[in-house]
Amino acid sequence: MKIKITTLLTALLFITCTKENSHQIAAAGTSELTNAQSPDDIPLTDLGGGLYRGYVGGLYPGGSNTPSGTYAQDLLTTSNSIVPIDINGNPDPQKGYVVFISMGGSTGGKNMTALINKTKGNPATYSRLKLINGNQPAQKATLTTIKAPNSLYWVRLSSLLAGHKSSYKQVQIVYLETDDGVTTLKFPDRPNIIKGSIEACLRTMKKNMPNLKVVYLLGRTRTFPNTTTPWNREPSPYYFGWASKWAIQDQINGVPGTEYKGANAVAPMVTWGFYQWADSLPRKTDNFYWRFSQTKDGLHASEVGQDTLSKRFQQFLLTDTYASKWYAAH
Repeated sequence: MKIKITTLLTALLFITCTKENSHQIAAAGTSELTNAQSPDDIPLTDLGGGLYRGYVGGLYPGGSNTPSGTYAQDLLTTSNSIVPIDINGNPDPQKGYVVFISMGGSTGGKNMTALINKTKGNPATYSRLKLINGNQPAQKATLTTIKAPNSLYWVRLSSLLAGHKSSYKQVQIVYLETDDGVTTLKFPDRPNIIKGSIEACLRTMKKNMPNLKVVYLLGRTRTFPNTTTPWNREPSPYYFGWASKWAIQDQINGVPGTEYKGANAVAPMVTWGFYQWADSLPRKTDNFYWRFSQTKDGLHASEVGQDTLSKRFQQFLLTDTYASKWYAAH
């Protein structure tokens, strides 16, 4: 009897979902949905207070998608404190810049390049912004490499900043997106390992860039089966989002090694930018979706896909309560 009832409920649920999403499936096309994720891989934003294998979703603690409490107040104070500074880190409203760099591998680098193009000469953005693509090729910019303060990655980044007439002391904002180099695919083991690496990267960033105030995490976009590199295949990108969520949560909860204020500060504030992971069907929270046709190879975005990602990121920076304080025109 129990089996029959379960079967009936499953059938009813299937019919309901089919009716609700039939127009979206038709728009997506059969080939797009062939690569769909397993049913329990739900975007963090849509999951909200729901559970994924026993863990609460949402971008922030309690299933929320927005900052709150003391952390939100501190994020506002920190964002308001970001003003133009010179190459030595001294305030200079006339000739200084708000330097915002990206760090990591190729996917984040392409996103930053597109964002730079959308920022230059845009009257909606702050005139004293200087955006720099600090990303490097795959395997030269993993979390493992970035968390090592004297690695070749940092040597190259220093040279790049000098070429832009900038320096470590002038960087105040970072966008981090990269490979993680972790081999296990177990949950929660994988995201927990990555979380630890992200937190180590934050400490190294603060050590090398003393005026760094905020690091934005976007997670990663969903990838598809024909992606050639195994560490970039699902569920790895999905788990990267969980790792990002938990790193931010650790800082909110005051976990040692993540302190961002006071005499014991060892890291910049870390927060969410535009969360990138989505399936083929539009997310309930914002209608964002990600399909194979938006990529070149299942991993890297196509020109059209990159335009979509960078537009979403820029819209976040222009409208977010905190990021808009330094990114939007004022």
